[in-house]
Amino acid sequence: MTTLTVDMFSDIVCPWCVIGGVRLDKALAQRPDITVSKQWHPYQLNPDQPAGVEWSSFIDSKFGGAERAAQMFENVTNVAASEGITFDFSRISTSPNTRNCHRLMLLADVYGLTWDLAPLLYNGHFRDGLDLNDIGTLTHLALKVGLPEQAILDMFATDVFNDGVNEAAATAQHLGIRGVPFFIFNRRLAVSGAQPVEVMLQAIDKALTLD
Repeated sequence: MTTLTVDMFSDIVCPWCVIGGVRLDKALAQRPDITVSKQWHPYQLNPDQPAGVEWSSFIDSKFGGAERAAQMFENVTNVAASEGITFDFSRISTSPNTRNCHRLMLLADVYGLTWDLAPLLYNGHFRDGLDLNDIGTLTHLALKVGLPEQAILDMFATDVFNDGVNEAAATAQHLGIRGVPFFIFNRRLAVSGAQPVEVMLQAIDKALTLD
């Protein structure tokens, strides 16, 4: 059985990461004879942002105003819809600092639940407008995928996995990663951005030929 490792650098508040992840999975589904191991790597687009910034303030500072942001959101929403993904930017009220989201993803990795939790966090932000700054909300989502409640509470009561988030940021900087999503196949071949399924397939096939 052929094996493939996929390292994905991503942020929960990156809509193109959602699209890129779905396209990756569609590509992998076309290679059913491959054994795949996927690894999540935290990447914070806005690491210094305070938790709970009002969405309107965020889009003013990030995108230069609501009108320009609306055009961008419409575009990415349409692209997402073409992949079977639902975005509803009108429901978003706050822009989270995603450090706790990433810490939770690293905890999920311990239990083999990373890829069960990721869509709940993505959908919570982009589809349902949940406040991902809220520990109660994050705990609820984590419980839904089967993470032990005590492990979740213990994590939020300490700084565990903070080092993991910092180490991932240092790795991304070392690799020259400036944006996400960013994929590395078999530690040899990198793909930047939410590329079409066909491009993902080409990368996968090429990575499997590299020594």
